[in-house]
Amino acid sequence: MSHLEHDAALVMGAEELSRLELLPAELVYSILSHLSPFDLVAVSATSRTLYTRASADHLWQALIQENVPGIQVRTPAPCRSFKALYRAHDPYWYLPKYKIWFADVNLTGRLIIVRYDPRRGCIEGYQLVAANRSRTFQPWEANRDVSIHHFDPVVQLHMDKTLIQLDAVDSADSLAFDSDSPAWARFNTINLRLVRSRTSSMEGNFSRSPSPASIAPPKPSRLFSERQMQNYTDSMYATIFHTRVLSSDEIAFCASPKFPYGFIWPPPAIPSGHRVFGTAAKLSSGQHFKPETRPSSRSDLSDKAFVIKTWLATRIPGRAVYNMSVIADPLTVSMRNLPLAVRGDDAVDDALDDDVSIRMQIGQELATYATLDPKLYTPTKEKPFRGIWVGDYSGHGCEFLLVTQPDDETPFDAESIQPREQESPDEFEKRKHDETVYRGPLEAVKLTGDPNVPRGEVTFRVADLGERGLVNICQYEPFEGVRIVKSKGHVGSTGFVNDSFIESQLLLISHDRLAQYWSEFGHVSFLQRVDIDGFLAPA
Repeated sequence: MSHLEHDAALVMGAEELSRLELLPAELVYSILSHLSPFDLVAVSATSRTLYTRASADHLWQALIQENVPGIQVRTPAPCRSFKALYRAHDPYWYLPKYKIWFADVNLTGRLIIVRYDPRRGCIEGYQLVAANRSRTFQPWEANRDVSIHHFDPVVQLHMDKTLIQLDAVDSADSLAFDSDSPAWARFNTINLRLVRSRTSSMEGNFSRSPSPASIAPPKPSRLFSERQMQNYTDSMYATIFHTRVLSSDEIAFCASPKFPYGFIWPPPAIPSGHRVFGTAAKLSSGQHFKPETRPSSRSDLSDKAFVIKTWLATRIPGRAVYNMSVIADPLTVSMRNLPLAVRGDDAVDDALDDDVSIRMQIGQELATYATLDPKLYTPTKEKPFRGIWVGDYSGHGCEFLLVTQPDDETPFDAESIQPREQESPDEFEKRKHDETVYRGPLEAVKLTGDPNVPRGEVTFRVADLGERGLVNICQYEPFEGVRIVKSKGHVGSTGFVNDSFIESQLLLISHDRLAQYWSEFGHVSFLQRVDIDGFLAPA
């Protein structure tokens, strides 16, 4: 493009801009309501008029509401405006948006619910737990050698331990939204009495009453920084940070056909078009984070996965406090190489406070969390068993499952079912219902697991809910009239070794209640649907 063409384009752009500014405010707001947050910020930078229009509270309230299911956000508190509230939590709004998150912790995993609390303006996450209130069982009339384990689960959030708490701090130092620098990085808590200069040697001097700028490294983008969470105790700390979306070539190169599948998360049993490196894959041999696991721009930031790092810090009596959470690369501290002022020796500046100490990190846990496509757990008329379920796993306790029913390769037309000769209207409606609902495969995948069959593994599968998989319609209590279909249950030895699929049967009691007959073990265990949306509104 020549200089003349460039100048002409600028003039035309200015003319278009002036036309936009001259439109009625209601029409401008209607146009702006279709823009993303980043486009709104870009528009607001073009003129004073459009800055005012693009900063309108109702536009930013709508953007926040899109990310907060289950409740109405009516106030931006504790921030000045909804725009400031959006900025305060950017880019973490995806956490309450997808609400369900499951982790690759050990073999058991962990399931958490993340929600927004409008009373405090914070994003919070709690572990979902369940316990069976019933300890009774009864023999099955169909086979007196089979015991039915009664199941009365209590599902609740473990409110005594907050796993995620991101407080909204309305700050004037927030950066403008940008493709690679979406928001500020803040070190919220500076609790260092004495801080060693990052450029001095270990034997160097200590500066008194440092400013935050001298404590923290240069502000990085939130894409790369770890954000400290405020909900942990004086000895426990946690940070949350982003991870990077893997390309299909990376997945093909790193993935393994056997557990743990190359530490790709979520594992292959859970349908997802969005996978990241799991916890073990993020660490080098020296337990440092590999840079390739972090996003380099917003375009490769995963909004369907994140990492939480927790660690224990202990205090050693001395004369200074190191807060490992505000130092990007904490030093490995030992008592032998600490200067006198830190060791607590007598030759110390009398002006130093006596109540300070050194805080050392002595361990950490990493957990990579992923979410689910809402389509997988949202039931429909044709796929009524989709959902999040809790199951009874006897000595292992309650475990959470994702029950999936894949879409049909060709759409099913219920109107193609026609009445048969001598078939009553009631019989026809029942047959039409059964052929619509009981068709195709079903699979249950563990979101939390146990040492025998861990999280992310199939626990049972049904090849066909229809006529090809039908065993019978039960004639015996307590399952009289219940449809029973063939299934295969997944079992394994401790440590998930020698696993195999065994013959079993699935009892389709209702759309909210199932039972699995483990024929080789001689018992029937239940599964019950979990109402996830019931946990989204803070009490």
